[in-house]
Amino acid sequence: MSIFSYQYFYVQAMQAALLALAIFAAYGTSKNRVLSFLAIYAIAVWFLVYKFNEYIGSGKLPMDLSALCYFIFGFCALIPVRTVKVAAAQLAALCGLVYGICMILLPQIFFARDPSEYARNIAMTNHCLLFFGGLTMMGHVKFKKRDLFTTALFVTAIVVYIEVCVAKGVAEGNAIFSQILNGSIILFVVPDLTLTWWYYAIYYPLLLALFGAWVALSYYINKKTVPSDLKGGFFAV
Repeated sequence: MSIFSYQYFYVQAMQAALLALAIFAAYGTSKNRVLSFLAIYAIAVWFLVYKFNEYIGSGKLPMDLSALCYFIFGFCALIPVRTVKVAAAQLAALCGLVYGICMILLPQIFFARDPSEYARNIAMTNHCLLFFGGLTMMGHVKFKKRDLFTTALFVTAIVVYIEVCVAKGVAEGNAIFSQILNGSIILFVVPDLTLTWWYYAIYYPLLLALFGAWVALSYYINKKTVPSDLKGGFFAV
């Protein structure tokens, strides 16, 4: 089925609208620190309550970036330690954005894995909240250059955790984040492509460059939205 079919177009349009709504909502709440504080904490509590109930009920562990980001954002938003909030904001917003872009450009992946319209709508809503929550937190706490170390530590821990889970067979290697890590995500666009050494020689530097660009953009957003006189201590809320 073409990605431009009516069935896909409805979901693609809804996903694009959710991303736009999250951006405008985050911009609006950035103007009011009390409102942004309440929004961040409400989303954090929602993720923790909803996801703890889901995983305790199923007896499973979170195995993909999205699943991990729900808990990372939830815990870090409630912990009064500024540097972990910086990492959580960057990862949550990135996760929500990547999911949204993939849903728009590669909807067939999600239709194949989640035939239930209800499940897809819930996933889209939660990822929109991740995106909105991450953007809102970017405008709520002051970023510092030394926070790059915390972000790098979080990313390294996530990659190692997921790769170990995949290697031990307790997580699926065909999850979106795993496919981004191993470069096989391109096969949805070019199914006959052979993943040779030269492909990876181009792919991984490009992937790192895109992540670096995202981090740079997050610092720019933070600089433009957080008051210059805001205190940015280690335990800043």
